[in-house]
Amino acid sequence: MSMTQYVAWEHRGVLDIGFGSITQIGTHFKAMGARRIGIITDKGLMKAGVVDMVKDVIEIQGAPIVAGVYDGIEQDAKSLIVNECLRWCGENGVEGLLAVGGGSVLDAVKGLKIMLGYGVRDIAELMRATAGLHGGLTVQPLTFPHIAVPTTAGTGAESSPGAVIMVEEEGLKGNIVHPHLPAQVCVLDPQVTLSLPPSLTAETGCDALSHCIEAFFARNANSLSDAFAIHAIKLIKKYLPIAVQDGRNVEARMQMLIASNMGMQAYSKANGSAPIHNFAHAIGPKLNISHGLANAVLMSHVMSILFPLYLPRICDFAEAFGVKTDGLTPEQTYGVAVAAVEDFKKQLGIPAVFPHKLTPEDKDDLRFRVKTDIAGFRFPLPVEAVDIILDLSFSK
Repeated sequence: MSMTQYVAWEHRGVLDIGFGSITQIGTHFKAMGARRIGIITDKGLMKAGVVDMVKDVIEIQGAPIVAGVYDGIEQDAKSLIVNECLRWCGENGVEGLLAVGGGSVLDAVKGLKIMLGYGVRDIAELMRATAGLHGGLTVQPLTFPHIAVPTTAGTGAESSPGAVIMVEEEGLKGNIVHPHLPAQVCVLDPQVTLSLPPSLTAETGCDALSHCIEAFFARNANSLSDAFAIHAIKLIKKYLPIAVQDGRNVEARMQMLIASNMGMQAYSKANGSAPIHNFAHAIGPKLNISHGLANAVLMSHVMSILFPLYLPRICDFAEAFGVKTDGLTPEQTYGVAVAAVEDFKKQLGIPAVFPHKLTPEDKDDLRFRVKTDIAGFRFPLPVEAVDIILDLSFSK
């Protein structure tokens, strides 16, 4: 890594971190001038009682008014649902957006925020194509009050400048990028994650780890992104197994929320190469596999094949991941480090491969999806490498 390249490190918004930090939501909205807020979430969190926990705190304080709860967000932040949610916000006189959920909810609300900022009714108007990276908007402030409460420790989407939206007509994901997309306030409160099941805890935690890996090995990695990525890797290695085993462990949940946020900040500031996400974006929508599980399964397989990308910094990664490499060459360390990632997956109960058996037609489609995915534009992969990674990642 060279620090001779240009780096712009920009973070917009406040991080409210700590147990009970949801009690500050009302105060933040009042400071932003929002009198009526809409809570945007999904049905699972409604059923789990997490939304009521947040809603009750706000209502006890008396302001702002909770205009309603929209719980229609589904996996992968689908474009038509985002449009429907915008209409709901208008019908209910919403003056502030409160996102309570995982990555899909957080990205959907960022989609609402940018639609409100640019005065459009259909998010497709902001996406110049049905897939790819959509960052060509004229930059203007997005001032609509927006607070995010992540309920998983995985995506870190509360602080990312991108919103990954599923274009339903094509079954492909596109990414809208804007520097004002992060929530004005991100509330990292472990109590909203305590009911997350072990499997989802493991999958979303591996998503956070994949952000750290992608950031650390990115071609545009820098000292600042390294600092965030390396420390987050250490936190995840220590606290994710604890959170999976004991979901009520507040310290583990808190540290994972911090690691998730740090991982996304590193990922969004390094950029340049994200082959794990490249495959996850392609496989997830096609086979209806969650983003967290897709990244979790793929991590070790992608690392095992893309030798030129990972070898130059593998020793530093191994040290951060707690791998003993005394006396080993970088090439030997490479094998040991990839094996350690695979062992970590097993410890967390992550399957070694996806259970699906690919047909030749499936494989052709996935090749196309990998090639045209947002992550594939910046770091295109040779077809031979794509085929080998697909073979490693699926049942025979």
